[in-house]
Amino acid sequence: MGDDEDFIMEEFEWALKDPTEEKLRELGEVVSTITKKLIEFIESLQSEVAGLRSEVGGLESKIGSLESKMASGSFTPSSSAPSSAADAAPAMAKAPTARAPPPKSSAGGGGGMMGELKALLAARRKKAEGS
Repeated sequence: MGDDEDFIMEEFEWALKDPTEEKLRELGEVVSTITKKLIEFIESLQSEVAGLRSEVGGLESKIGSLESKMASGSFTPSSSAPSSAADAAPAMAKAPTARAPPPKSSAGGGGGMMGELKALLAARRKKAEGS
């Protein structure tokens, strides 16, 4: 496990060693925050997947159209379309590609979900020890 995971496990173990109602309520809030973040991320992924499926469907339709034209013999390459497989490679290289969002850095407890969780747990522990 990484440092963030170790920190989170230590926080949960600390709260569960002497489980008071306040500590358990705070852990419930942490779990709720994690759940909300996961739901947001999953919804974002679902939206991206739906967009990609739509794009793939459009490409499949175009390919099907080209295949039927080729099969019927009515396909004649135009000056704008590649005339051979060798000509198609540069056109394919220029085509847009789907990219995953860049990973959020969690170094030093900074950004991202792990950083937020680490900061939240540390604040709750400090608050509970100060009471």
